[in-house]
Amino acid sequence: MHVVDGAIKYVETDNTGDDNYDGLHQVRACLRGRSMRRRVYNPDRLKYPMKRVGKRGEGKFEQISWEEALDTIASNMQRLIKEYGNESIYLNYGTGTLGGTLTRSWPPGKTLIARLMNCCGGYLNHYGDYSSAQIAAGLNYTYGGWADGNSPSDIENSQLVVLFGNNPGETRMSGGGVTYYLEQARQKSNARMIIIDPRYTDTGAGREDEWIPIRPGTDAALVSGLAWVMITENLVDQPFLDKYCVGYDEKTLPAGAPANGHYKAYILGQGTDGIAKTPEWASTITGIPRERIVKLAREIATAKPAYISQGWGPQRHANGEIATRAISMLAILTGNVGINGGNSGAREGSYSLPFERMPTLENPVETSISMFYVDRCD
Repeated sequence: MHVVDGAIKYVETDNTGDDNYDGLHQVRACLRGRSMRRRVYNPDRLKYPMKRVGKRGEGKFEQISWEEALDTIASNMQRLIKEYGNESIYLNYGTGTLGGTLTRSWPPGKTLIARLMNCCGGYLNHYGDYSSAQIAAGLNYTYGGWADGNSPSDIENSQLVVLFGNNPGETRMSGGGVTYYLEQARQKSNARMIIIDPRYTDTGAGREDEWIPIRPGTDAALVSGLAWVMITENLVDQPFLDKYCVGYDEKTLPAGAPANGHYKAYILGQGTDGIAKTPEWASTITGIPRERIVKLAREIATAKPAYISQGWGPQRHANGEIATRAISMLAILTGNVGINGGNSGAREGSYSLPFERMPTLENPVETSISMFYVDRCD
């Protein structure tokens, strides 16, 4: 930021290095970073504490001093803890500013307010979040723990890139972010890129090899149709499935599991629902032509390594957990997990450096509620 006489005049992004994908590249700021001056001087920005003086929802507030605000909050926190215990104070999981290096506004349990509450006896915690609640649960069930994605730079080792609802060109577009490494790696590998998304995104923008539009929320049905083709045409990586997977077929079922309770039976219609997940079946649900589903299945199964990745959009549906597990199954069926140029089916991994901060101590309160339940609070 360039400041003159105490006022921000403009925000300058990186202008060092070369404007290309090699060597010392420019790490340009995203549009959000470039707009910080407007945020600071926005007429709607709150600059002082405001106290509600009317009924909730009336929108009546008056300005108070910082001293009065701090005293009011502290006295009410003390009163609530005394009358109802520490479980009566809940720390919400998001704020208007996330990721601060010194203030540490994310994750919630590592913030300075969390440290304060831990010193005062703890607080009511939450589980899940609006960003990635279902993919976090789904991948834990699928892999027995959190499954990170390969870094986007690893795409230089890939033959095929398949993105399910994954749009880094609009969500992670800064010069040092995912979009840069995705484009750099594709230049080095010439990997074919297929985007599966209800809308045509900036990640494509003419650089994709193919865009396959899909009805929102039907990713799991598409994957089931793809799996049917792979299984019936013997395109799955059977040695990988036999060595690493539990529950793919009858011989990999754990002891005591019901017969035909495995994934293969479900896809072939031999499970409890009795419905074969054929490309025709998937086409009526997804809106993708049968012929394209068959072709896509063969493309994914025969291109190795294949980088199969999903964004967080597909899991933001009522059936989101199933969608995220289904997409990861494509990487599993084809043996693309844990190899160079492959991926777990998760969103791509990203680079980070640890930043040591003041310890936040332990929260003595063990109770947690779903972050979706907070709207029930008075």
